[in-house]
Amino acid sequence: REGGGNNPGNNLHVSGLSHKVDTRDLEAAFAKVGRVQKAQVMYDPHSRESRGFGFVTMETVEEADAAITAMNGTEFMGKVITVEKVRSRRPSSAYIKC
Repeated sequence: REGGGNNPGNNLHVSGLSHKVDTRDLEAAFAKVGRVQKAQVMYDPHSRESRGFGFVTMETVEEADAAITAMNGTEFMGKVITVEKVRSRRPSSAYIKC
């Protein structure tokens, strides 16, 4: 196993979402490709509008890879979406106290 990351490879970042897409739409779209553990569209906390991206966690790495192949660069509810694996989180310099 690679050190430092907490993504086993089945967590996907989906960007370019139409502001009309909600979590149910996102989950339904990815469920056509494989088993979805969790789907979530991210919303602005003040306006409650979609921020145009979300996350989908598939059951397995293989299903995540299949979802990328099937969904990346395709049109979904009027917009072309990008699907990629979530990169491992690195400490942000914004949180380091001097």
